[in-house]
Amino acid sequence: MTPKGTRPSARGGKPQLSPQARYYLELMEASAIELAASGPDADEADRWASGVQDFVAFPKTPVGAQPPHVLDRARELGGPAGAVMTAALAAYGPSRHRNPACRQLEQMAAAGEAPPWATAVGSAAPVEALLWRDPWGEECAVTVIYERSDGSRHGLVVEIGWFMGGAACALDLVSEPDGLTSDDSGRTGVEPVSLADARALCLRALDVLTVLTAAEFDSGEALAVHEALDFEGMDMGFLVEQRLSLLPEGGSSEALFVSEPPDRSALLDEFIQTARPAREGDAEFSNMIAGLSLFGLLCRGGDVLHWTPCRVDTFVEDFIPGRSPADGPECLDCGEPHPDEYDPAFMSTVESAFGRWLRFAAEHCESSMDFLDENLHAATEAFGYWREQARKHRGGRQAVPDLWLPRAS
Repeated sequence: MTPKGTRPSARGGKPQLSPQARYYLELMEASAIELAASGPDADEADRWASGVQDFVAFPKTPVGAQPPHVLDRARELGGPAGAVMTAALAAYGPSRHRNPACRQLEQMAAAGEAPPWATAVGSAAPVEALLWRDPWGEECAVTVIYERSDGSRHGLVVEIGWFMGGAACALDLVSEPDGLTSDDSGRTGVEPVSLADARALCLRALDVLTVLTAAEFDSGEALAVHEALDFEGMDMGFLVEQRLSLLPEGGSSEALFVSEPPDRSALLDEFIQTARPAREGDAEFSNMIAGLSLFGLLCRGGDVLHWTPCRVDTFVEDFIPGRSPADGPECLDCGEPHPDEYDPAFMSTVESAFGRWLRFAAEHCESSMDFLDENLHAATEAFGYWREQARKHRGGRQAVPDLWLPRAS
């Protein structure tokens, strides 16, 4: 058996290039020439070297150019472009091909073909790690600061979304992590963490992303999940894997992640049994409760009783409108009806019931009680935003009342 995209050589040497693998190799070469012509710095070269691995064949993803062919082409090309192709494999290529790539890069450097920015690819020694959290402890980012062999520093930033269970939502590489220092930076919400804890936090966030990406949801849930998985920095995956591997093991992710989400089903049932105003529609109320349950599970910590102003904003403005029980017009693309995001009857019920829910949650959750006034204000602002969107959606042809009437009336 040979990897897809190659075939054995009749002379027993390297596998011959398939047309697809040859195309990948040509793309990699052209990209390297363009990069070298721009005079990149070490961080730009690092980003490129990580992203270009999509053109290289790995054991788990054999479609691509085989590493021996990449090294041959890099040596033939020579100069900065050939050097950075070689450096990309040396730093982030398949593990068994990294040593040959390192030896080739050393030879090219000795011959004066490899500029400093190319030889610095993958160069990183961890120095310190920092955790930033917003005032509500929701949005967070871990920054690990590394030092290159020339003494310059750069930071690997892993942003962790408070929504979507604490999944990694963005990766970045910064040359000068402004203000993110452990000594008297004056920036609120920044605290030092151990390198081992930084590794544990980042790996946990990346694991959550992997699980959510692979999970199966019903059609309504899938829309919310996939819209929230708007991940940035996917091209840095190989770089992040390498940088995190340099950190010590044995850390804890408890600073952000709970071991088990609390079971709030009994309290949800209790809220469902409370008296409701006549203007709240039954189907609309049931859909709001289902939306609350899912949203609570998707939030980091998994506690549907814990509410902060930013959770309120996202729930009212982005999450709940699409969960209306009413079908909208048929979609021109698929021919199926979708929930109408501007359903006045549904949002009227949500506005009425959600305020009661925030008060109920505050009675049973100390953290929600601390933010109750802010949460109610955020809800008022968010429903105002929804009304404005509804007016735009209707083109001003139909008034949207301050208090919508339920469909049954």
